[in-house]
Amino acid sequence: MSLPRFEYLAAQTVAEACSLLSQYGKAAKVIAGGTDLLVKMKERELTPKYVVSLKGITDLDYIDYDKVKGLRIGALTSNDSIAGSVIIQKRFGLLSEAAAKIGTPQIRNMGTIGGNLCNAAPSADTAPPLIALGARVKLVSPKGERTVPLEEFFTGPGETVLQIDELLTEIQVPKPMPGARGVYLKLFPRGAVDIAAVGVAVLLILGEDGACSDAKIVLGAVAPTPIRAKKAEAIVKGKQYKNGVIEKAAETAAKEARPISDVRCSADYRREMVEVLTRRALVQIFKAR
Repeated sequence: MSLPRFEYLAAQTVAEACSLLSQYGKAAKVIAGGTDLLVKMKERELTPKYVVSLKGITDLDYIDYDKVKGLRIGALTSNDSIAGSVIIQKRFGLLSEAAAKIGTPQIRNMGTIGGNLCNAAPSADTAPPLIALGARVKLVSPKGERTVPLEEFFTGPGETVLQIDELLTEIQVPKPMPGARGVYLKLFPRGAVDIAAVGVAVLLILGEDGACSDAKIVLGAVAPTPIRAKKAEAIVKGKQYKNGVIEKAAETAAKEARPISDVRCSADYRREMVEVLTRRALVQIFKAR
């Protein structure tokens, strides 16, 4: 199927892109890697009259780490660059794990982290680990800029807090706490390059005695947006590795999920797999200590 007709506008700066979005409003859509937008346009889910390309804004492609301020990732950084970054692998391992599980090598090379987040699919692989890591996103418009916790960025399937003239330009991740250990696990229902039917990101802060002082359990593809399983987190906090604790936390996470049935799998199966993946992630982290 061919693409609908549209006017292609190549922005060279963030200010120019925001100005174009302000000018054309709902008739315009942003394109970075195009791995989501072009598919939706071919299927006529979206038919923008104007497509604003960000490819010319080369200063939005970067990975920068500071020992005090933490990690900064430009919105146009490819998922492949994130998966292959030594600093991310070393200090933010669950994020590199998630990026490496996105689609095929071609998709990872084309797709950007900003696009993965702004597409706002409940199954977006980078969202659960970034929420677990306490990430914030920088949003820029002609009126100025603001930062928003990623946990508050998503409002529904395909929907975010982005205003019509705003761009997501940067992802900011704080320096990990001492003892932080994380895992991202994903259910592939039909093959190794499929969209996640369930995604689970778990981040624990473990003390020298093995007790968990803090926990983040974030679920993807089982609610309208990525969600934290806060009741399950509370069960793990202050506890050491015990099967009873892990089983109860995993069961609780499954109850907190709000899945639907679709072509990938049923709601019941999704809920069951939330329990399985949460349990696996918790065991993996505690045992790796």
